[in-house]
Amino acid sequence: MSVTVSVPTHPCWIAGQPVETPTTYAVHDPYTEQVIAHVADAVRAVADAAADAAAAASAEWAATPVAVRRRVLGRAGELLEQRRDELVELAMADAGARRDVAEQTQVDAALLRLRQWSTKSADLLEVPVDPTVNGLAGRVTRLPVGVVACISPYNFPLLAMVGKIAPALFAGNAVVMKPAPQDPLLVVALTEALNEALAAESAPPGAVNLVVGAGAESGAALVDHPAVGAVSFTGSTTVGTEIYRSAAPGMKRLLMELGGKGALVARADADLDDVVAAATRAWTVHAGQICVTPARIIVDRSIHDELVRRLRGVLASLVHGDPRDPATTTVPLISPVQRDRVADLVASARAEGARVETATGIPERGWFHPATLVLDATPDLTVMQEEAFGPVICVTASDSDDEAVTIANATRYGLTDQVYSRDLAAAEAVAGRLRAAQVGINTCARRMDLPFGGSKASGLGRSGGTYALDSYTELRAVVWPSTD
Repeated sequence: MSVTVSVPTHPCWIAGQPVETPTTYAVHDPYTEQVIAHVADAVRAVADAAADAAAAASAEWAATPVAVRRRVLGRAGELLEQRRDELVELAMADAGARRDVAEQTQVDAALLRLRQWSTKSADLLEVPVDPTVNGLAGRVTRLPVGVVACISPYNFPLLAMVGKIAPALFAGNAVVMKPAPQDPLLVVALTEALNEALAAESAPPGAVNLVVGAGAESGAALVDHPAVGAVSFTGSTTVGTEIYRSAAPGMKRLLMELGGKGALVARADADLDDVVAAATRAWTVHAGQICVTPARIIVDRSIHDELVRRLRGVLASLVHGDPRDPATTTVPLISPVQRDRVADLVASARAEGARVETATGIPERGWFHPATLVLDATPDLTVMQEEAFGPVICVTASDSDDEAVTIANATRYGLTDQVYSRDLAAAEAVAGRLRAAQVGINTCARRMDLPFGGSKASGLGRSGGTYALDSYTELRAVVWPSTD
């Protein structure tokens, strides 16, 4: 006898109230391929209503004391902390994250960001200036833009959304959240926590709204809506370009973290243990579904063969499997669409003359693409130019720092690069020539208080630390005759 498992259905949320839609869509576990929830499929009218609700609440929320706004963020974090185990399970089932990634990055890092913003000083909304210049006193303050549309990606749904809404709400903006359709459930939980926190402070419920939908219609509606003063988007460069175009007539402020094709430059004196550890993150950390993945390894020819030998050893040891299994190193991709996109890029590498090696032992179920090593990867290959967002590493040999820098800069992207060398002065010199917004020297780690974003086709604006305030606020200068 078959057993029917009931799955939850989640609505949109507008001004603190659930809003059902005529249709829903299914959310799947990338490993089991089973339906784990049904979610509202919002159309333009629902997105418009959410933006209208945010606009109606924006003045009251902007006038709410910063201390109250901080308490809302802090209380939301506490409520989510009480559900931590559930959220970790959701991150594995919804986003397909390995358990350690689900715990440390998907959930704990998001909770930390909420705690940090709940303690930021209100002085951040005042910009220091000289007290008197030419007989005029003055001040510069940050004013909220009003409504921020926050459109987050599928790879780190909770972390990315918290990174958007926390500074936006702190600054006095109302927000409309639109998570990626593939895995919206963690953002649903965030919405529930924020709604409860707003109610506890008798704050306007329209300060936080949620729109979910399977297609692009609701997100496009938010970008187009005249009340939306800023759009914060993380996702592909293709979609980011459309947002840029759509936002132009309204002169909306934009914070866009887009695609990347990160280069790892390994000089002849690099520590190969460190290089291998950094490179294989593209296989083992969320199956390469990270925009800062070192997707192109540009290695000095003198150590090329040894690096390839070591990477082949790692490739042979990888375990593709259930994200819940501690033995798993490589998880499935988020959807069949993304799996097939990665497969097409790998096929193009073969067709264009590269040598392609893939891992074995791939499970029959789950949306896996095998971890892949592309050798003899010349800069002109499609797989060297286009973001795979999957477990694909390309290796290219170089004969000098000049050649390595030229290859590294030979894409339209400019997100994150790395340089590995025991000669720190030489590494600094190489790093200074790379056209990426972030460069790591002998590390793939980020400092979360420093600006993060993209150059060239990798984006506009910066998040990280308090830098997102630049995109979520307008500067206002007030001057008056000095009495001094």
